[in-house]
Amino acid sequence: MNHPEKPLISIIIPCYNAEKYLHECLNSVLSQSYENWECLLINDGSKDKTFQILEEFSKVDNRFFVFSQENKGLSATRNVGVHNAKGDYLLFLDSDDLLTKNSLQSFVNKADKSEIITGITVTVNGENLDRISQLKHTKEASVFFENDNLEVLKRTVEAGLAPVAQNRLYKKEFLERHKLQFLHGIFHEDELWFFETMYLAKNVKFINAETYLYRTDNSQSITKNVGEKNLESYLKILETVFQKYYQNNSDSYKKAVVERYLQYLKKLIIDFCIREQAKLSENSILKLEKTLKETHTIFGSKEVLSPKNEKYYKALNKLSLQAFPVIKKHFFKNPVNSIRKEFKLLIIRYFLK
Repeated sequence: MNHPEKPLISIIIPCYNAEKYLHECLNSVLSQSYENWECLLINDGSKDKTFQILEEFSKVDNRFFVFSQENKGLSATRNVGVHNAKGDYLLFLDSDDLLTKNSLQSFVNKADKSEIITGITVTVNGENLDRISQLKHTKEASVFFENDNLEVLKRTVEAGLAPVAQNRLYKKEFLERHKLQFLHGIFHEDELWFFETMYLAKNVKFINAETYLYRTDNSQSITKNVGEKNLESYLKILETVFQKYYQNNSDSYKKAVVERYLQYLKKLIIDFCIREQAKLSENSILKLEKTLKETHTIFGSKEVLSPKNEKYYKALNKLSLQAFPVIKKHFFKNPVNSIRKEFKLLIIRYFLK
């Protein structure tokens, strides 16, 4: 049994053809100042030396546990880790990234009653792990949300918090209570996982500590290779949130927040399609138009965002009913901070049918 002040942390690392960066990743776990951890290493049908490296580390330290399976994708692989974890808390780590030396200790120091704790993610590049920037964190750096009114999702719609699964400490009891799993067979599974965990969590903490190094120079990363599957996945996420959390939501306030979050997802998807249009087929664009219409919402009188953002997302909701060429012509990302953007809003609100 674990002492409350020294909870067991289960670190889950999915591994697919990860030999290039894997030693660095696992050494960052091995060198943690906090020692009460287990690390679940799931080999997802790798064709390179990944499995041998995992076996090597499991012989060095018995806190490493190796699992191996035929290739099933990131969602299924993470779910294997969740199912087999014995810790009080779970932490997802990608096999090309690293933990900072005091990462786990920083989390434990601030854990208290929070169901989810998020540290600061630093983006790095190259052999020397040169610092580039940080993924979007709360402006207060350290803040606790009771989350009764879905404050984290509202903050995300307003300010674009990074919707990632890694670098967050999750209470295992919270995940088990809600039977949370990653959706199989899609890319961008973090987008849906982020929404569902932040919708269901009773309290969430963001801490002012750098706990994770996110590598941006991995040419095999999904963010470097985009196409039709990416759009299919985005649309599946949009449909899931609409059907599961919006359509039959009896809480008018939460439904209003989900409504705005759906528009936020549409903004991300439309922006992706405009940016990557050359890689998308005509059928994909038709599927986009169809899904945007099928997930259309009717904005009620309840306002949950700042006035400027309310205006923007209501206009985006209307714009998303148009054909893609019209959407592309009038679309812009918020904030509304110029006369040109104000004029575009005027066109969308009053002149588009």
